[in-house]
Amino acid sequence: MRKSVYIILTIFLIAGCTSTQKLSVPASQFASMYNPSEFSLNADYRLYHISDNMTSMFIRLFPKELLFNQANEEAEYRALVGITYVIYELGENREIVARSDSTTFQIKLDREDEANTAFFSSRVLSIRSGSEYMIRIESKDLLRGSVGLEHIYIDKRNSYSAQNFSVVSARTGYPRFLNYIAPGEVFRLNYRIPGYDSIFVDFIKVREEFPRPPITMTSPSFFEVTPDTTIRLAWTESTIFTLPEKGMYHFRLDTTRPEGITLHRFGPDFPQVQSEESLLEPLFYIATQTEYNAMRRGGNTKLAVDDFWLARAASMERSRELLRVYYNRVVYSNLYFTTNREGWKTDRGMIFILFGPPDRIRSGGSEERWYYISNRQGKVVEFVFDRVPGLYSNHDLVWRKNGQSMGYVSAAVSSWRSGKVYSLSR
Repeated sequence: MRKSVYIILTIFLIAGCTSTQKLSVPASQFASMYNPSEFSLNADYRLYHISDNMTSMFIRLFPKELLFNQANEEAEYRALVGITYVIYELGENREIVARSDSTTFQIKLDREDEANTAFFSSRVLSIRSGSEYMIRIESKDLLRGSVGLEHIYIDKRNSYSAQNFSVVSARTGYPRFLNYIAPGEVFRLNYRIPGYDSIFVDFIKVREEFPRPPITMTSPSFFEVTPDTTIRLAWTESTIFTLPEKGMYHFRLDTTRPEGITLHRFGPDFPQVQSEESLLEPLFYIATQTEYNAMRRGGNTKLAVDDFWLARAASMERSRELLRVYYNRVVYSNLYFTTNREGWKTDRGMIFILFGPPDRIRSGGSEERWYYISNRQGKVVEFVFDRVPGLYSNHDLVWRKNGQSMGYVSAAVSSWRSGKVYSLSR
């Protein structure tokens, strides 16, 4: 049966655990999780629970980031990636209560892999059901020395959550690693427990809503969403899906259970910033409401955006530099932080755009902490993001506001408005 519908994939990682007390996750010294530098290795990982006690970890590497050579005893032309993961079990408040054994393994890429866009691998992890977990994954190009780091929240408390679904490309048969899909892209949806012949899809239309600015300590960062419509579809694992229009699609198998997998279709250029709309919308963070409304209603959005940046910098050259840095950060926010909305609209996306990559990161089960270090001023600025349970995302992190961090956000906005990329080192 082949049915064309809508969808895209989100998946994660996981593993088992043994008893240990007073555990904490080490900080990332170079914050390689969110640092798009030449020294970062951008490996992708996704999880699929194949049974109550087993989980597949899918791995995607990009050969163009790796160093291939013959500097080894066998004189074999290859690249070599080392991966180390540690799995933590979380308690009722998502604090770390136990740790599994740490595992290190290597992935070898041969000469024929070098020309490919991506390289795929997988590993089966032993993880028991009934708990939440977090997995810390370190990757390293063993020839070049570039490193990567990722922390992934894992939910194995019920059989309806997103990690019990696997989304695969209908063209290549490989797992999908992103939770958004391009127009015309086709895929299949698998569920680990057989016996279902239909699936329910909640569709949420795109709203013209933006993150609420951090004016007060209590203002939420975003608006609640409810489905606009729900449809029931005949479904098998051979059914082909596509996303017909912009919006959010939540797939579930039981009308009495809200859990499922949420997939998105954003704008045609996402995660890039190319259209007039995608250039304008991120200015919401640094433009006044009056300026933003004027640009939106002015008729020539591209000209209005150019004029906005020229007014900030007072020179074409400086304007181009501001524009390059700001929108590069928007793109990477989309790549790093997209959950139930575009990455730039999330709290972490906002901080990343205004401040750039953090110098250090500490990620726990219930929170993630970012540190910006100013050696010149002898201070450390901390942003704390709390993990908030959500139906459409199981790893949404919300900024825990306080007077100090709000003050630094205001200073960053003022710096951008005056034509300067904000830096704590000044």
